[in-house]
Amino acid sequence: MAERAAHFDSLFSHNINGVFFMRLDEPIGWREATDRDALLDYAFGHLRFAAVNDAACQQLGAKREQLLGVTPSQRWVGDPKQWRAAMRALYDQGHVHHTLRAPRNDGSWFDVEGHYVCTYDAHGRITGHYGTQRDVSTERSTIAALAKSQERLELAIAGGAIGIWDFDLTTNSFDTDARWLERFGYSLDAMRWHDPAWWESITHADDVAEVRRQLTKHIAGETDHYSVERRLRAASGEWIWLFTTGRATARDGNGRALRIVGTCIDITERKQLQARLVASERLAALGTLAAGVGHEINNPLTYIGLNLTLVERELAMLANSVPAAAIQRIRGMIEQARYGTERVGAVVRNLQALSRTPEERVGRVDLNAILMRCLDIADHQIRHRARVVRELAAIPHVLSSEDRMLQLCLNLMVNAAQAIPEGNIDRHEIRIASSTSPEGDAIIVVSDTGVGIASAHVDRIFDPFFTTKPIGQGTGLGLAICRTIVSSMRGEIRVESRPGRTTFRVSLPAAAPSEAPRAPASVNTPHAPTGLRLLVIDDEPIVGELIERILDDYVVSTETSARAALERLRSGEGFDRILCDLMMPEVSGMEFYDQLRELAPELLSRVVFLTGGAFTERARSFLERVPNRRLHKPFDVDALRTAIG
Repeated sequence: MAERAAHFDSLFSHNINGVFFMRLDEPIGWREATDRDALLDYAFGHLRFAAVNDAACQQLGAKREQLLGVTPSQRWVGDPKQWRAAMRALYDQGHVHHTLRAPRNDGSWFDVEGHYVCTYDAHGRITGHYGTQRDVSTERSTIAALAKSQERLELAIAGGAIGIWDFDLTTNSFDTDARWLERFGYSLDAMRWHDPAWWESITHADDVAEVRRQLTKHIAGETDHYSVERRLRAASGEWIWLFTTGRATARDGNGRALRIVGTCIDITERKQLQARLVASERLAALGTLAAGVGHEINNPLTYIGLNLTLVERELAMLANSVPAAAIQRIRGMIEQARYGTERVGAVVRNLQALSRTPEERVGRVDLNAILMRCLDIADHQIRHRARVVRELAAIPHVLSSEDRMLQLCLNLMVNAAQAIPEGNIDRHEIRIASSTSPEGDAIIVVSDTGVGIASAHVDRIFDPFFTTKPIGQGTGLGLAICRTIVSSMRGEIRVESRPGRTTFRVSLPAAAPSEAPRAPASVNTPHAPTGLRLLVIDDEPIVGELIERILDDYVVSTETSARAALERLRSGEGFDRILCDLMMPEVSGMEFYDQLRELAPELLSRVVFLTGGAFTERARSFLERVPNRRLHKPFDVDALRTAIG
């Protein structure tokens, strides 16, 4: 036995694989046995290590003397089923190649892959077996890690809409993964996708030159990587935006690229989002412009309206010397002119309401009044598409700001109008309704007979930037803003749609009676005593002149700059009322007010601000802060007298 072990060591001691010989205490007749489970039990307790090389000792984590003579029952911990299955296969076939987990002496386990061969005596009975095995634990863990890494990479590629490409310039062949082609509806069999020219043929004509330029620069070694945004035509004809990037993995002796490997990322949604943001910014800019234009319009509207009042006065003085029919005609002209100025003024007010940031100052809001106002604003959107059906009932006021309610209702109306194609007005309607729910909530309903919303889109209709309209015709923000406003009020907005009818229903909680604001001062406030001194500060000289002519019971002084008005006050002049324009060049009404606080604080309460539309954040903040009255342009004589009375 010792001689055999020495011979074993001389043959296998330097083998990098583990080699061992295990011998049974007594041979077993496996082929003729009727109870093979009993033989496996015997082998488990009587099969002993007879020889083992150094590599096997290292694998098993034991010295040779710790292994020789040891049986599986002494080494195997836990469930021996795996060992029994392996031994049954070995004894059945006489040899076996398999992988199993084996125990080390320290109690840990490792994976071994080996080939095992039975030994027999002269009677064909099994006397033991030889084995050669290698530790594949590291290999298996590496393979598992690679598989996991591959899985993560594939998930990242699939989730991130990433395609991998490989351009071999030595053969002028292009390769990519099948899933990337299938994403765009192309078949691997039908397309010439290995040909770079085919990829150029489905690239947007406006992008071809830039793709060529960037690729040529990278091939020549002028750039360390290749990147470009391009549009690719899908099989459906739709243009898909891609961000393509790559890097040369091999170059020749002259530095020219031989092979470029890279990725493509679908950035279509990002491009659409950018386009909508640009459109949103354009709308914001137009809103600011509209506010400024409104401010400039209000000044001439003011002196047009005041001049009409003076014309009426002059006409009254001529009543005895001019035929009555002529007087009547002139008065009709005046009324038409006044109606025209009122309409222009209403348009300007609506533009300014939409352009300014919604104020958080809340109060009781009449939704029916807001709906009627929105119909006036949206008239140009609706009139060429549908007739309007109004079903407005008495409903409770809600606690909000007029700006927010204006935005909510107008967005719903414009959305309804845009769902209806122009023409065929008699066939389409937009129905505006209001009612009160059994719980006492205010209900507004906006419905249209437009194209309807596809069932696949209904759940996303309130998502920011989601729109079914073409780029440039919608930002995808209108309905998202509506939901935000309604949610902030603890209300509910719902949509129901089928072909030919879409209905938006908004439910808002009613304002409590205690939330009612104080009643505004009556426009019929008695006139102030005659002879009061009034200082008018406005950079439009016509406004001051007209006020001076109209308020003939006041002593009116006018200035076109706040700086000149302050000089008069410093010189000792006193005034009972100061009517000051808010937005003026050089020194604004806000700066005049601040300087007046230092110069004559007792006059602060006598200041009434004239405003054509406070369209700056600073002006809005200022009016929020000071308690003074303000007179909005254009104004009539009654409003003027009320403000300074």
